[in-house]
Amino acid sequence: MQINTHTRHIAKLALLPAIALLLLLSWITTLAFADQANPVYQAEIRYIDRSKGESNQAIPVTQPAPGNGYTQPQQANSPFLWRIEHPGNHNGARSNYIFGTIHIDDEKVMAVPDSVRQRLIVADTLMLELELNANGSVDVLRKMLFTDGRNLMQVIGEEEFSEVSAALIKTGNDLPDDVMTFLKPWAAMLMLVKPENNSGTFLDKKLAELARGSGIRVLGLETANEQLSVFDDIAIDDQVILLQSAMDSLAEKDQAYRQLLDAYLSGDMEKLVSITDSQQPKDKRMADLINKKLIIERNHRMFERMQGQLQAGNTFIAVGALHLPGEQGLLNNLRQAGYRLIRIERNQ
Repeated sequence: MQINTHTRHIAKLALLPAIALLLLLSWITTLAFADQANPVYQAEIRYIDRSKGESNQAIPVTQPAPGNGYTQPQQANSPFLWRIEHPGNHNGARSNYIFGTIHIDDEKVMAVPDSVRQRLIVADTLMLELELNANGSVDVLRKMLFTDGRNLMQVIGEEEFSEVSAALIKTGNDLPDDVMTFLKPWAAMLMLVKPENNSGTFLDKKLAELARGSGIRVLGLETANEQLSVFDDIAIDDQVILLQSAMDSLAEKDQAYRQLLDAYLSGDMEKLVSITDSQQPKDKRMADLINKKLIIERNHRMFERMQGQLQAGNTFIAVGALHLPGEQGLLNNLRQAGYRLIRIERNQ
């Protein structure tokens, strides 16, 4: 894999996925390789047993006893949560909510604010970017691997394959040889830029578990195939550029992750957007391609698919936070459709 001057000009390209994918798509590698046998402690969750006729009555979940090393993590500041009021509310539909997530397992992120939890557990439906289930893990892994006779070494070269393999192992991705060998370039890139996840869970998955425990229907706005096609449809040469850029930017990954996490926990949308904008790649063609595939096209698809549930009312929608802002973001799409949006503060 020969890296020319044009490629070097976009050496920071991987920081766009490192930033954006945490709010948009980085769940896929966690889902594909999570150790499902390890139970995950879920602080904050309270279940409603509707099969016994209970309504909005909390059933406590056992928590570690004080003094056993457990400290309640700090909740975020004002969450990225808005109430969606139906235009005119002619059909008497109850309000809906939209919540911006980040697909990681940081303890502060996983400490779901009461303002979010209380509105979720009384909803009729939770809509996520993807309906998370066991079959999804198989689909994700299959999509990440070459199945046409090619392998990663053939595509990027023997020397580069050795470097990528070593980097994957160093970043906690110690994969079986038969998986490592057949990774597609985009899949290897995502695994390199994702933050460490030892729990096998993330915020969206916790929301789904909370909803199911409360008898709430969980729906997906997209299919796994649609989400993975965001990268799978990129030309192989551009996938290679993404992978090499990830390799070049590994030293900056932790700083980019910390900046993103702090911005998310601050509840400051302008700060969040500013950080992602500062990491835009210099190569305009690639930047426009990623923005179109990763955000704009998916925003349009998700907006169209949530309409039925918005009309029904009492739906809680949770998507990556970067789907919310901007002229073509979901918040503006909702306003343009006549919905009234009201930001919910942490203590409301």
